[in-house]
Amino acid sequence: MVFASGVSVSGYVCMVAGCGNTVYARGLCRHHYDRDRYAGSPIIPFRTRLCPIGHYFQPSRVDQIFCSGRHRSKYKRLSDKDPLKYPPNPETPLFVKQVEAEDIEPDIRVESFTDADVIAECGGVCAVCGKRVDVDSSGPDGPAFKWKVPLEKSRQATLANRLLVHSRCL
Repeated sequence: MVFASGVSVSGYVCMVAGCGNTVYARGLCRHHYDRDRYAGSPIIPFRTRLCPIGHYFQPSRVDQIFCSGRHRSKYKRLSDKDPLKYPPNPETPLFVKQVEAEDIEPDIRVESFTDADVIAECGGVCAVCGKRVDVDSSGPDGPAFKWKVPLEKSRQATLANRLLVHSRCL
């Protein structure tokens, strides 16, 4: 298969894990591409529901209440005997497992620098209040250092991500 741009995609495989179909568009096979266009996600959500009889199952439709016809019949018989305990239209919650996106760049980028480098980079001025920091003091006017963007989010232990602040401004 060749697109209008002249790029051949016959050798590529769909980027969804476990799918071995050839690529149709945007790195996805035809099935996952259509699903992404119509549903907003190429992956089928993992849904579970508790059957009113007491079993967890994966519904094929959002409005599916019972796991099987046998349990639907059993519930109907129980509902006929005791409608207060078994209401005719049971409310069962649908649980949807949210898929967490993986980090594109899981490795932390590390740069070697010293506290003197951070002080020189910031010009000796507190990043929070804008006043000068007494680098020789150990009290509330003394230097403290913090990350501009926390390491858990930025994954960059670099000089550009480090700030000079007063101890009281932390």
